[in-house]
Formats: sequence, structure tokens, C-alpha cells
Amino acid sequence: MARLLRSRSAFTAAILAVTIVLAVGWLSVGRAAPTPDLPPVAPSTLIASTLHAVASRTPISGTVKTHVDLGIPQLPSSLSDPAGPAAILLADQTFKVWYGPDGIRVAQILPFGERDLVANRTDVWFWDAQRFTAWHYAVDEAAPRPAPPSLGDLNRFVSDVLRDDRSYVAASIAGSEVVAGRDAYVLRLTPATAGTLLGRIDVAVDAETRMPLSLELFPRGSSTAVVTVRYASVAFEPVDASMFTFDPPQDAVVKQVSDESPGAPGSPGQLPVQGVRVFGRGFEMILAVRVSDVPADIRRLFPYAGPLGSADVVDRGDHSWLVVGLVRTAALAEVEPKLP
Repeated sequence: MARLLRSRSAFTAAILAVTIVLAVGWLSVGRAAPTPDLPPVAPSTLIASTLHAVASRTPISGTVKTHVDLGIPQLPSSLSDPAGPAAILLADQTFKVWYGPDGIRVAQILPFGERDLVANRTDVWFWDAQRFTAWHYAVDEAAPRPAPPSLGDLNRFVSDVLRDDRSYVAASIAGSEVVAGRDAYVLRLTPATAGTLLGRIDVAVDAETRMPLSLELFPRGSSTAVVTVRYASVAFEPVDASMFTFDPPQDAVVKQVSDESPGAPGSPGQLPVQGVRVFGRGFEMILAVRVSDVPADIRRLFPYAGPLGSADVVDRGDHSWLVVGLVRTAALAEVEPKLP
């Protein structure tokens, strides 16, 4: 599915989206329950069994709560819609999640409706109830592509970091805890480089099923997570295959999307990404996204320097670059001269 930046909301939402992607490849729930006494397990064994459980599509469903506190300054009124894409930066979010061998469904609960991602082996649907619009992407079973990421898709984030970023971290077992009534190991991943603002990633893994139950991102030198994705309730019963199908309501607007399509889920006035450049590796990676224009009210947010990363806009006359990384602003400045 074509990746696009909206002229308004997506520029700010992209900061969070890219930050989480870099960290994994996205609510402070109380922990009053007693610490469970679990058998010892080696970090490498826990990682391997978690990857196997996710790859085997162990059924899981429940309610996922998310919390993001990246120190974003006061947002323009154009981005303050509690149902807009930038809402993940403004308030805690709630998702209903269903995952199993037949697909995945993530429903973001909004004040006056919901936004759904539904994916199976042949179709990906994105439904926005407030716009009464559905976007459909047909999947080629011969060359399947993963569904677009959702902040509520904990399995996707955890498997990405364990599979793709494990060579850039030191892994340890940081004890145990209870998540959504389930005993869980706490797997701690500490970046092996001092060049990133990311201090550590804590992943709670269900002791019985080895499915991930929470993900927390901590800035360097801080004991407070700034990004948390965590099950508030969870079940491991099989999920009916009908949960992974979607039929648009009568009279809904349906838009077909392809890899070459100039439109995708979002607001009017979308601008296609014109190119992406990558600098560095692991958690020092910097992403530069070329875009046609940056609206004035969005431009005022930059340069951004937060607890977990930095972002800036580089002007090049007829285009601009959105530059983002889990690094300090000085690291962004070093790559800016390399952008045409």
C-alpha cells in the first residue's frame, strides 16, 4: 500500500510512527498484583519462544491500552481532533485486538465511532466510521505483504524488535510481573550503542503462551516509559475467521488502493512521499522522507527534540525532507547536508 503524508495531520503523526518503527524495526497501568514466581529462563530462549508463538499465530484477543508522552509541544488546532491520526500524540488510546491464524483485526475506539484495520490472506481493509469511508487493498497470495502497522498491534511491534533489532541490543530477564491477570516474564532489551536516546525496551511475555503482553520504551537515564502498549484484558481462545472479514456498510464510500495508488486512508490534501533515505543502522538509524510541502502551522513544530528522539524539516526549495531518528538533534544535523 502506498505510503502517504497528509498535508496536515500526517506530518505530526509521522513523527510518532517513524519513532516507533525505528525502535521496534509503538498508559501507565498499575502493577499492584504480587510478583509471580516463575521458573528461570535464558533471554535467548525467551526470545526464540516468543518469535515462534507469534509466527505460529497463537490466537489472542483483548483490549490494548496505549500511552505516548514524547514531549510534543502544543499542537495547532488543525491537528487537535481527538479522532484524527495525531490523537495518538495527545491522549491515551484504546484498541480492541483479535489475532489468529486467519488474520488480524485492530479497532481503535474513538469518541464517536471507531477506526478498524482488518487483514486476512487476501484483503486488507481500513474503515473510518466518522468519514463513513473504507479503503481496500487486495493482497497477492503469491507475494503477500504485511498489513499496515497499527499502534494496537503489539505482536507486530514485538516480533519486529526481536527479529530485526536483536543484534543491536543486550538482552536480559528483568524479573516478572502480572499483566491483565497473566503471569509474565519481563524481557529487557538495552541498546548496545550510546548514540541513541532510547535507554531500554521492556517486553512482558506471557509465561504460558509466550505471547507478548506489553511493550514499554524508556529514554536513556529515565525510569519512566514514554511509550507503552499494554493489554488491559486478554484471552487466548480461538478467534472465529469471520472476525477477519469486512463488508462495508451500505452507502459507504469505498476506495480501492494499490501500490501505485495516489490515495490512501487519511485526510484530503494528501501528498505522496517522493523518496526515503536511510542513514546509519539499528537504533542510531535516521530516516529522511522527501515530501512536496510542509504547511506553515506544522513547520512551527520543528526542530523537535524529545525524550526519545528528534525531528526536523530540511527545505530544498521545491521540496522538503522530514528527518527523524531516535537520536539527538546534532545527529540529524550531520546528515542534513547529504540530502539533495
